[in-house]
Amino acid sequence: MLDDKNSSCPIYKQIYDTIRCSILSGEFESNMQLPATRLLAEQLGVSRMTVINAYEQLFAEGYLEGKIGAGTFVASHLPEEFLQTPHIENQKREVKKPQRKLNLSHYGTSLLKNSGQVLRCHQATSFLPFQHGITALDKFPFDVWAKIAQKWHRNPPRDILGYGNPSGFRPLREAVAAHLETSRGVRCVPEQVIIINGTQQGVDLISKVLLGPQDKVWLEEPCYLGARDGFAFAGAKVVHVEVDDEGFDLREAQKECRAARLVYVTPSHQFPLGVTMSLARRLSLLKWASENEAWIIEDDYNSEYRYAGRPLASLQGLDCDGRVIYLGSFSKTIFPSLRLGCLVVPPDLVDVFTAARALADLHSPVLNQAILAEFIAEGHLARHIRRMRGLYEERQEILIAEIKKRLDGFLEVSKADAGMHIIGWLPNGVNDNEVSQKGAEVNLHLIPISTYRNKESSRGALVLGYTAFDEKQIKEGVKKLAKILISYV
Repeated sequence: MLDDKNSSCPIYKQIYDTIRCSILSGEFESNMQLPATRLLAEQLGVSRMTVINAYEQLFAEGYLEGKIGAGTFVASHLPEEFLQTPHIENQKREVKKPQRKLNLSHYGTSLLKNSGQVLRCHQATSFLPFQHGITALDKFPFDVWAKIAQKWHRNPPRDILGYGNPSGFRPLREAVAAHLETSRGVRCVPEQVIIINGTQQGVDLISKVLLGPQDKVWLEEPCYLGARDGFAFAGAKVVHVEVDDEGFDLREAQKECRAARLVYVTPSHQFPLGVTMSLARRLSLLKWASENEAWIIEDDYNSEYRYAGRPLASLQGLDCDGRVIYLGSFSKTIFPSLRLGCLVVPPDLVDVFTAARALADLHSPVLNQAILAEFIAEGHLARHIRRMRGLYEERQEILIAEIKKRLDGFLEVSKADAGMHIIGWLPNGVNDNEVSQKGAEVNLHLIPISTYRNKESSRGALVLGYTAFDEKQIKEGVKKLAKILISYV
């Protein structure tokens, strides 16, 4: 019964664990009589008090019961019959789904039907070439971040250890407002900034606050799937509008559907095609929203990384009528697991969005907000973005050069003026889903452009991220991709 009398585990605990596991495994059955404490102590060569301590613990937890004049027995009804217990080694458990009809809400029913599709699009990071939207984690100034974090964790002020403000930690809202004004031309005061847990929560809050059942939403085609699914499962009617070289086209949208309650765009760097919405189209969209009392959601997806000229000013900065809601995230500038982003809403929407944020999950972790606030205020974020802009441009050039060297005629690519990925266009007749599957077999993360489409396209393409991979990884990845595509000849 005792594995080692010299073990750091007390002897009474070893006796307790052995008897408990024997009961739970079925070796000691209900109502089975156990040896008297004196007898067991003699058998084990320990003091009687050691056995008594083990028995008393088992009695207290309901594993044993005493019968006057008869002795000690395994309990008739074990506590594990009523309570969840830690896993017992060698004990097999089978989880069966109840056979019943689920009475879910409209949202739950729609989501259940498409849960597989949603979960496939929202997986943990694989860190395989050429996964897109992942930062160069090896180049992030974790030494600086750690010093700031250590200061806050070592002696945190009392007011950041309680419940926080639903709209966010005030110093972070101030830092974000200042950063967005200088880097993105966003016009706002800290009161308009609401800290959220990334873009996806922003979409969810917008859906709940601004959209009713069957309200029409214009969405770019191809598009960010989190927006498409978020609006659709909230009950809105999503209308897909094809994007061209100038971005979202209002005239094309009105051909598809005369009016809409809301339009979701990525004007600075369209996801996933990477085009920029022209100034003329930006102005016409703002005019339309003002005249029709509609809302524009500006997802400013990785706009900080622009390699040709200065970053373009935001659509929100051109808005004079309070029709634009700005959506930003730190996943592409800090690291994705931080799960912090922001909404910038017009002044008359601050109260309702703050209330919606409170009902969602109260607030984002305040300590993380405090660390990020100081990181931004001290200029570390701006410096990091400048460094990454140069590094990412260099890595994009390596990827394009390697593709042209090994895949000329098999994959068409061109330099992107901004962003964290490029589009590789496949020859006509080559299925991008099939190429993606073959890539997965050799540890390549190749997302087909068709994944982001609601309508069929005559030509397939691959989304190729490069920011998280060094020169060696990029070259090895292109070599693997070349073997796949050349097989189609």
